[in-house]
Amino acid sequence: MIGQVLGHCRVVAQIGEGGMGTVYRAHDEVLHRDVAVKVVNKSAGLDASASQSLLHEARASSSLAHPNICTIYEVGETEGDLYIVMELVEGKSLRAMSEGGGLPVESVLRYGIQIASALGRAHDKGIVHRDLKTANIVVTPDGLAKVLDFGLARRVGSEVFEGATRSLETMHSASSVSGTLPYMPPEVLRGEVADYRSDLWALGVILYEAASGRLPFEGRTAFDMGSAIMRELPKPLGPPVPPGLWAIIQRCLTKEPTQRYQRAGEVQAALEAVQSGAIVTPDADRSAPKTTVLHNVQHINVRKGDFLLLVGTTKGAFLLRSNAQRSRWELGGPYFHGHAIYAMAYDGRCGQHRIWASTQSYWGTMLRSSDDFGKSWTNPQEAAIRFPADTGLSLKNIWQISLGRPDEPDVLYCGVEPAALFESRDGGESWSLVRGLFDHPHRPRWVPGNGGLALHTILLDPANSQRMYVAISAGGVYRTDNGGRTWTAQNRGIRAMFVPNKYPEFGQCVHKIAMHPARPERLFLQNHWGLYRSDDGGENWVDIANGVPSDFGFALIVHPKNPDWVYALPVESDQFRCACDGRLRVYRTRNGGASWEPLMRGLPQKKAYETVLRDAMTADSIDPPGIYFGTRSGQIFGSRDEGKNWQKILDGLPSVVCVRSAVFEQASGDSTATSRRAPVSTSGGTKSVTGKSRRVSTDKSSKSATYKSRPSKR
Repeated sequence: MIGQVLGHCRVVAQIGEGGMGTVYRAHDEVLHRDVAVKVVNKSAGLDASASQSLLHEARASSSLAHPNICTIYEVGETEGDLYIVMELVEGKSLRAMSEGGGLPVESVLRYGIQIASALGRAHDKGIVHRDLKTANIVVTPDGLAKVLDFGLARRVGSEVFEGATRSLETMHSASSVSGTLPYMPPEVLRGEVADYRSDLWALGVILYEAASGRLPFEGRTAFDMGSAIMRELPKPLGPPVPPGLWAIIQRCLTKEPTQRYQRAGEVQAALEAVQSGAIVTPDADRSAPKTTVLHNVQHINVRKGDFLLLVGTTKGAFLLRSNAQRSRWELGGPYFHGHAIYAMAYDGRCGQHRIWASTQSYWGTMLRSSDDFGKSWTNPQEAAIRFPADTGLSLKNIWQISLGRPDEPDVLYCGVEPAALFESRDGGESWSLVRGLFDHPHRPRWVPGNGGLALHTILLDPANSQRMYVAISAGGVYRTDNGGRTWTAQNRGIRAMFVPNKYPEFGQCVHKIAMHPARPERLFLQNHWGLYRSDDGGENWVDIANGVPSDFGFALIVHPKNPDWVYALPVESDQFRCACDGRLRVYRTRNGGASWEPLMRGLPQKKAYETVLRDAMTADSIDPPGIYFGTRSGQIFGSRDEGKNWQKILDGLPSVVCVRSAVFEQASGDSTATSRRAPVSTSGGTKSVTGKSRRVSTDKSSKSATYKSRPSKR
């Protein structure tokens, strides 16, 4: 083969040889670069169908562009020889590096994160490696881990299974087995087809081997090793391997695929969390300020009785202030420039006026609070909400901040991604994972919705201090009747159109649930295709999508005073998540869902392809109540008369993901500092305003920079 030309690559020297083929160093005579060429052995016994399948896999793998994946340049055949031209990766295999007791923990984490990232890219493209092992991971002199042979291990029919079990020779003499069998998951040994989770099992073996220098499952023969993989637990790894890394390895090596991580991104996030924890030392700087005072942001001037809108966007938080008339608006912010604010809450219990916000950025997700309406915010040095090390998980996002009951002023709850519930009993100083829900046997089979595996809604029963509901995408509704110790799935009657069994016990992609405190036994639910009501605390659900143009949507709220009135904002479909027919309409029922009416006066009815997300709609408790919502295009709409008439309050914001309302009731003896307001001239109507804070109204005659809301005619 030396000296031959394959395609336009001249073979220079042999690099290595394996069970599948021989790898050569070659020179691309057209592009003038050195490459690696793998020539498939004719002794591999591939028939024409298997050869075409291998070519198809190699071509698919060539589409992967990732710094941790060896790039495939060309595939072809010449004189019956099947060959693959790929990037020449020079370095040392992870197997060779792990020999002699394993690698330092920081190296295991660094390489593990890179491998998980490579798997994530391949899995997103529908490509499963199927032969991941330390021997085909090369670490370059620059410390870059490169995964080789993506998609090249596939066989037709049962050849993989036969290749793993046909020999009962010792491991030292059965090279075809030693290169594959130690990384095979139990389901493949049972004859099942490998999928993404099989790669995650192999990643667990790789992490174990890299950390210890040995395999998690061993045996004198292939039969012994296969038996160990099927039945035995891996030998525990103690120090210096941290508990968090060991927990990740254990979860990857769970025998049942449904109980492993379900995505490579989850493994990557968990490894990054352990890595972040490892670099924090006792000598870390604790002298950083505990609060951040914002001097270059315009703030609102809040007085007793004022009404507030808290607006979270993908690029920061904003505060809108008005009086009880809700006709003139003053805007403060943006707070946390560039951070995604998916959850906000106002806590007025015990006379306080605390605003909570979750901030998500490159540096992670933090929970912050302000007691002076945004002038200063807490500045945590580390995340207060974090998963215990034994879970192997890291916090991705906070989707919901919920207050405890009025008689529990120090209690707070947060719903997070990956789906879990956290509780604080000291006013947010410390948080604990609600293990009763986290350890639920259903959890391994929850699957991420389009926005991730998120616990996004928390409802506390005001009549029963032990009862609480949560909604999970895509897990469904769960209820506890004993303060969180145990939970039951409450999804009877809710469809899941995306699974074979349309009415499963759990797994529904619930978008929102809502309750009126005067009737806590009645719940309303917006599903991924479906509007429902339950009159028995979630035990049974009935379809109430009577008269809405689509039963697909996200936002759902109950009227603050009338438990029979519910507001929903349908979107066209799963595929086109915009207002139906380009007409922005809120739908209201005044009879618990027996019928619905469109509310549109003042809302755009042409080319209004807007989307309103699950937490971007709210109501106030002023008489008459107001309804408000924000769109992904950055517009805020409001109604001061229960939805009969609407006005655009503001536009030009980043994508709105959260809208919350509050009324400031000033405590006795309390005072709030005033702040400057920057007027903005307008030519009438509502317009986007950039720069510093502005006041907004629709009074064209006003010489101040305010707008006064006025109902528009149909």
